Amino acid sequence: MSGVHQGNARPDKTKRPLFGSTVMTTYTDLKNLSSRPPVFSVYSAKTLWTDPHLSKMMLATHLDQNTALASRPTEAIDRVVAWIDQSFGLDGASVCDLGCGPGLYANRFAARGATVDGLDFSQGSLAYARDHAPAGAGSATYRLANYLEDPLPEQMDLVTLIYCDLCPLSPDQCRSLLTKVRRALAPGGTFILDVFSTSAFEHVVEGAFFEHRMMNGFWSADDYFAFKHTFRYHEDRVSLDRFTIIEQERTWDVYNWLRYFSRDEIAQELKTVGFSDVHFADGFGSNPKDETTFGVVARA
Repeated sequence: MSGVHQGNARPDKTKRPLFGSTVMTTYTDLKNLSSRPPVFSVYSAKTLWTDPHLSKMMLATHLDQNTALASRPTEAIDRVVAWIDQSFGLDGASVCDLGCGPGLYANRFAARGATVDGLDFSQGSLAYARDHAPAGAGSATYRLANYLEDPLPEQMDLVTLIYCDLCPLSPDQCRSLLTKVRRALAPGGTFILDVFSTSAFEHVVEGAFFEHRMMNGFWSADDYFAFKHTFRYHEDRVSLDRFTIIEQERTWDVYNWLRYFSRDEIAQELKTVGFSDVHFADGFGSNPKDETTFGVVARA
Protein backbone atom coordinates (compact mmCIF):
# COMPACT_ATOMS: atom_id res chain seq x y z
CA MET A 1 0.00 0.00 0.00
CA SER A 2 2.14 4.07 -2.43
CA GLY A 3 6.82 4.98 -1.15
CA VAL A 4 4.09 3.21 0.68
CA HIS A 5 3.00 0.67 -1.84
CA GLN A 6 4.26 -2.90 -2.12
CA GLY A 7 6.41 -3.88 -5.07
CA ASN A 8 9.09 -6.30 -6.08
CA ALA A 9 11.52 -6.11 -3.21
CA ARG A 10 15.21 -5.51 -3.77
CA PRO A 11 16.18 -2.84 -1.24
CA ASP A 12 18.94 -0.45 -2.26
CA LYS A 13 20.27 0.05 1.24
CA THR A 14 23.94 -0.67 0.61
CA LYS A 15 26.47 1.02 2.84
CA ARG A 16 28.54 3.37 0.74
CA PRO A 17 30.83 6.31 1.39
CA LEU A 18 29.31 9.65 2.20
CA PHE A 19 30.18 12.67 0.15
CA GLY A 20 33.91 12.86 -0.59
CA SER A 21 36.34 15.39 0.75
CA THR A 22 37.25 16.97 -2.60
CA VAL A 23 35.17 19.34 -4.67
CA MET A 24 35.27 16.97 -7.65
CA THR A 25 34.01 14.01 -5.63
CA THR A 26 31.25 16.08 -4.07
CA TYR A 27 30.19 17.36 -7.48
CA THR A 28 30.15 13.83 -8.90
CA ASP A 29 28.10 12.54 -5.97
CA LEU A 30 25.55 15.31 -6.37
CA LYS A 31 25.36 14.78 -10.12
CA ASN A 32 24.76 11.05 -9.64
CA LEU A 33 22.23 11.81 -6.94
CA SER A 34 20.14 13.94 -9.29
CA SER A 35 20.48 11.71 -12.36
CA ARG A 36 17.35 10.12 -13.80
CA PRO A 37 17.38 6.32 -13.37
CA PRO A 38 15.86 4.17 -16.11
CA VAL A 39 12.19 3.55 -15.47
CA PHE A 40 11.52 0.68 -13.02
CA SER A 41 15.25 -0.08 -12.84
CA VAL A 42 15.57 -0.26 -9.03
CA TYR A 43 13.13 -1.38 -6.34
CA SER A 44 13.11 -0.72 -2.63
CA ALA A 45 9.52 -1.22 -1.48
CA LYS A 46 10.32 -3.97 1.00
CA THR A 47 12.65 -1.64 2.91
CA LEU A 48 9.65 0.38 4.08
CA TRP A 49 7.93 -2.66 5.53
CA THR A 50 10.78 -4.77 6.95
CA ASP A 51 13.28 -2.26 8.37
CA PRO A 52 12.49 -2.15 12.13
CA HIS A 53 12.31 1.65 12.39
CA LEU A 54 10.55 2.22 9.08
CA SER A 55 7.97 -0.51 9.66
CA LYS A 56 6.95 1.19 12.91
CA MET A 57 6.74 4.54 11.16
CA MET A 58 4.71 3.04 8.30
CA LEU A 59 2.24 1.50 10.75
CA ALA A 60 1.88 4.83 12.54
CA THR A 61 1.30 6.54 9.17
CA HIS A 62 -1.35 3.94 8.27
CA LEU A 63 -3.24 4.77 11.44
CA ASP A 64 -2.78 8.56 11.32
CA GLN A 65 -6.09 10.20 10.38
CA ASN A 66 -4.30 13.44 9.48
CA THR A 67 -2.49 12.04 6.45
CA ALA A 68 -3.36 9.85 3.45
CA LEU A 69 0.23 8.82 2.73
CA ALA A 70 -0.31 5.16 3.63
CA SER A 71 -4.05 4.68 4.15
CA ARG A 72 -7.15 6.69 3.49
CA PRO A 73 -9.18 8.20 6.34
CA THR A 74 -11.58 5.95 8.22
CA GLU A 75 -14.57 7.64 6.58
CA ALA A 76 -13.27 6.74 3.11
CA ILE A 77 -12.46 3.15 4.10
CA ASP A 78 -15.94 2.69 5.58
CA ARG A 79 -17.51 4.11 2.42
CA VAL A 80 -15.66 1.69 0.12
CA VAL A 81 -16.29 -1.34 2.36
CA ALA A 82 -20.00 -0.52 2.53
CA TRP A 83 -20.12 -0.21 -1.27
CA ILE A 84 -18.36 -3.56 -1.73
CA ASP A 85 -20.77 -5.23 0.69
CA GLN A 86 -23.82 -3.70 -0.95
CA SER A 87 -22.62 -4.50 -4.47
CA PHE A 88 -21.12 -7.98 -4.03
CA GLY A 89 -22.19 -9.30 -0.62
CA LEU A 90 -19.53 -9.96 2.00
CA ASP A 91 -21.54 -12.20 4.33
CA GLY A 92 -20.31 -15.74 3.68
CA ALA A 93 -17.88 -14.69 0.94
CA SER A 94 -14.25 -15.83 0.75
CA VAL A 95 -12.01 -12.78 0.32
CA CYS A 96 -8.27 -12.36 -0.27
CA ASP A 97 -7.00 -8.88 0.61
CA LEU A 98 -3.60 -8.34 -1.04
CA GLY A 99 -1.30 -5.90 0.74
CA CYS A 100 -3.66 -5.92 3.69
CA GLY A 101 -1.36 -3.88 5.95
CA PRO A 102 -2.85 -3.45 9.44
CA GLY A 103 -6.18 -4.93 8.34
CA LEU A 104 -8.07 -1.68 7.88
CA TYR A 105 -10.16 -3.18 5.07
CA ALA A 106 -9.77 -6.89 5.86
CA ASN A 107 -11.09 -6.65 9.42
CA ARG A 108 -14.07 -4.66 8.17
CA PHE A 109 -14.76 -7.36 5.59
CA ALA A 110 -14.66 -9.97 8.36
CA ALA A 111 -16.96 -7.90 10.57
CA ARG A 112 -19.52 -8.09 7.75
CA GLY A 113 -19.34 -11.89 7.65
CA ALA A 114 -16.55 -12.64 5.17
CA THR A 115 -13.83 -15.25 5.58
CA VAL A 116 -10.71 -13.21 4.83
CA ASP A 117 -7.13 -14.12 3.93
CA GLY A 118 -4.89 -11.10 4.38
CA LEU A 119 -1.41 -11.08 2.80
CA ASP A 120 1.35 -8.60 3.55
CA PHE A 121 5.12 -8.58 4.11
CA SER A 122 5.13 -6.35 7.20
CA GLN A 123 5.26 -8.31 10.45
CA GLY A 124 4.33 -5.24 12.46
CA SER A 125 1.27 -4.43 10.36
CA LEU A 126 0.08 -8.05 10.45
CA ALA A 127 0.45 -8.14 14.24
CA TYR A 128 -1.74 -5.04 14.50
CA ALA A 129 -4.31 -6.62 12.15
CA ARG A 130 -4.47 -9.80 14.23
CA ASP A 131 -4.78 -7.86 17.48
CA HIS A 132 -7.74 -5.91 16.08
CA ALA A 133 -9.55 -8.74 14.28
CA PRO A 134 -13.30 -8.65 15.01
CA ALA A 135 -15.02 -11.26 17.13
CA GLY A 136 -17.95 -13.17 15.68
CA ALA A 137 -19.42 -12.70 12.20
CA GLY A 138 -16.70 -13.78 9.78
CA SER A 139 -13.00 -14.38 10.33
CA ALA A 140 -9.66 -12.96 9.22
CA THR A 141 -6.42 -14.95 8.83
CA TYR A 142 -3.21 -13.04 8.22
CA ARG A 143 -0.13 -14.43 6.45
CA LEU A 144 3.35 -12.99 5.93
CA ALA A 145 3.79 -13.09 2.16
CA ASN A 146 4.92 -11.16 -0.88
CA TYR A 147 2.03 -11.41 -3.30
CA LEU A 148 4.38 -11.06 -6.27
CA GLU A 149 6.34 -14.15 -5.27
CA ASP A 150 4.25 -16.32 -2.96
CA PRO A 151 1.17 -18.39 -3.85
CA LEU A 152 -2.28 -16.91 -3.40
CA PRO A 153 -5.22 -18.76 -1.84
CA GLU A 154 -7.48 -20.45 -4.39
CA GLN A 155 -11.18 -20.42 -5.21
CA MET A 156 -11.75 -16.94 -3.82
CA ASP A 157 -15.08 -15.20 -4.33
CA LEU A 158 -13.38 -11.82 -4.09
CA VAL A 159 -9.81 -10.52 -4.31
CA THR A 160 -9.03 -6.92 -3.36
CA LEU A 161 -5.98 -4.75 -4.05
CA ILE A 162 -6.83 -1.37 -2.61
CA TYR A 163 -5.00 1.94 -2.36
CA CYS A 164 -3.37 1.81 -5.77
CA ASP A 165 -0.99 -1.05 -4.94
CA LEU A 166 -0.83 -2.02 -8.62
CA CYS A 167 0.71 1.33 -9.52
CA PRO A 168 4.27 0.77 -8.17
CA LEU A 169 4.65 -2.29 -10.41
CA SER A 170 6.37 -2.46 -13.78
CA PRO A 171 4.27 -3.66 -16.75
CA ASP A 172 5.78 -7.16 -16.45
CA GLN A 173 5.12 -7.34 -12.71
CA CYS A 174 1.62 -6.02 -13.26
CA ARG A 175 0.81 -8.69 -15.83
CA SER A 176 2.27 -11.42 -13.62
CA LEU A 177 0.20 -10.33 -10.60
CA LEU A 178 -3.02 -9.97 -12.59
CA THR A 179 -2.50 -13.47 -13.95
CA LYS A 180 -2.08 -14.83 -10.40
CA VAL A 181 -5.21 -13.04 -9.22
CA ARG A 182 -7.22 -14.40 -12.14
CA ARG A 183 -6.16 -17.94 -11.22
CA ALA A 184 -6.95 -17.38 -7.52
CA LEU A 185 -10.59 -16.53 -8.21
CA ALA A 186 -13.38 -19.06 -8.34
CA PRO A 187 -15.43 -19.06 -11.57
CA GLY A 188 -17.48 -15.88 -11.58
CA GLY A 189 -15.33 -14.36 -8.82
CA THR A 190 -14.59 -10.64 -8.65
CA PHE A 191 -11.39 -8.63 -8.51
CA ILE A 192 -11.64 -5.11 -7.06
CA LEU A 193 -8.75 -2.65 -7.20
CA ASP A 194 -8.08 1.03 -7.60
CA VAL A 195 -5.40 2.87 -9.56
CA PHE A 196 -4.05 6.36 -10.04
CA SER A 197 -5.59 8.12 -13.02
CA THR A 198 -3.97 10.01 -15.86
CA SER A 199 -5.29 13.24 -14.34
CA ALA A 200 -3.12 12.56 -11.27
CA PHE A 201 -0.07 12.27 -13.54
CA GLU A 202 -0.77 15.74 -14.91
CA HIS A 203 -0.11 17.14 -11.42
CA VAL A 204 3.34 15.52 -11.05
CA VAL A 205 6.05 18.19 -11.07
CA GLU A 206 9.76 17.40 -11.30
CA GLY A 207 11.95 18.92 -8.64
CA ALA A 208 14.41 18.42 -5.80
CA PHE A 209 14.16 19.04 -2.08
CA PHE A 210 16.70 18.77 0.74
CA GLU A 211 16.03 18.80 4.48
CA HIS A 212 17.53 17.82 7.80
CA ARG A 213 15.49 14.94 9.31
CA MET A 214 13.01 15.05 6.44
CA MET A 215 9.47 14.03 7.42
CA ASN A 216 10.18 14.57 11.11
CA GLY A 217 12.41 11.58 11.74
CA PHE A 218 10.47 9.15 9.55
CA TRP A 219 13.54 7.73 7.81
CA SER A 220 15.74 6.94 10.79
CA ALA A 221 15.83 6.98 14.58
CA ASP A 222 19.32 8.49 14.25
CA ASP A 223 20.23 11.89 12.91
CA TYR A 224 20.18 12.22 9.12
CA PHE A 225 19.84 14.51 6.12
CA ALA A 226 17.70 13.62 3.11
CA PHE A 227 17.21 14.51 -0.53
CA LYS A 228 13.97 13.97 -2.43
CA HIS A 229 14.10 14.00 -6.23
CA THR A 230 10.90 13.73 -8.26
CA PHE A 231 11.16 12.52 -11.87
CA ARG A 232 8.47 12.40 -14.52
CA TYR A 233 8.57 9.81 -17.34
CA HIS A 234 6.13 11.23 -19.85
CA GLU A 235 6.13 8.43 -22.43
CA ASP A 236 5.65 5.71 -19.84
CA ARG A 237 3.24 7.81 -17.72
CA VAL A 238 5.30 6.96 -14.64
CA SER A 239 6.65 9.09 -11.80
CA LEU A 240 9.46 8.45 -9.35
CA ASP A 241 10.12 9.92 -5.92
CA ARG A 242 13.68 9.01 -5.01
CA PHE A 243 14.63 9.57 -1.39
CA THR A 244 18.33 9.54 -0.49
CA ILE A 245 18.96 9.31 3.24
CA ILE A 246 22.39 10.28 4.54
CA GLU A 247 23.26 9.07 8.01
CA GLN A 248 26.60 9.20 9.79
CA GLU A 249 27.48 5.61 8.88
CA ARG A 250 25.58 4.98 5.67
CA THR A 251 23.78 6.47 2.69
CA TRP A 252 20.79 4.66 1.21
CA ASP A 253 17.89 5.17 -1.18
CA VAL A 254 14.18 4.49 -1.41
CA TYR A 255 12.54 4.47 -4.84
CA ASN A 256 8.80 5.11 -5.01
CA TRP A 257 7.62 4.37 -8.55
CA LEU A 258 4.03 5.09 -9.59
CA ARG A 259 2.31 4.22 -12.84
CA TYR A 260 -0.85 6.06 -13.92
CA PHE A 261 -3.65 4.43 -15.93
CA SER A 262 -6.40 5.42 -18.29
CA ARG A 263 -9.59 3.40 -18.02
CA ASP A 264 -9.06 1.83 -21.41
CA GLU A 265 -5.50 0.87 -20.50
CA ILE A 266 -6.29 -0.94 -17.25
CA ALA A 267 -9.30 -2.63 -18.87
CA GLN A 268 -7.05 -3.97 -21.64
CA GLU A 269 -4.48 -5.22 -19.11
CA LEU A 270 -7.20 -7.13 -17.27
CA LYS A 271 -8.77 -8.58 -20.39
CA THR A 272 -5.37 -9.70 -21.68
CA VAL A 273 -5.01 -12.12 -18.74
CA GLY A 274 -8.56 -13.45 -19.01
CA PHE A 275 -10.84 -11.12 -17.06
CA SER A 276 -14.19 -10.12 -18.52
CA ASP A 277 -16.91 -7.60 -17.79
CA VAL A 278 -14.53 -4.86 -16.63
CA HIS A 279 -16.21 -1.75 -15.30
CA PHE A 280 -15.32 1.22 -13.14
CA ALA A 281 -16.38 2.86 -9.90
CA ASP A 282 -15.77 6.30 -8.47
CA GLY A 283 -15.56 7.22 -4.79
CA PHE A 284 -12.45 5.25 -3.78
CA GLY A 285 -10.44 8.36 -2.85
CA SER A 286 -10.32 10.25 0.43
CA ASN A 287 -12.82 12.62 -1.15
CA PRO A 288 -15.64 10.79 -2.96
CA LYS A 289 -15.36 13.27 -5.84
CA ASP A 290 -11.59 12.84 -6.16
CA GLU A 291 -10.64 12.20 -9.81
CA THR A 292 -7.00 11.25 -9.17
CA THR A 293 -7.98 7.62 -8.54
CA PHE A 294 -10.74 5.32 -9.71
CA GLY A 295 -11.95 1.86 -8.81
CA VAL A 296 -11.93 -1.11 -11.18
CA VAL A 297 -14.14 -4.22 -11.00
CA ALA A 298 -13.34 -7.28 -13.12
CA ARG A 299 -15.09 -10.65 -13.30
CA ALA A 300 -13.23 -13.94 -13.66
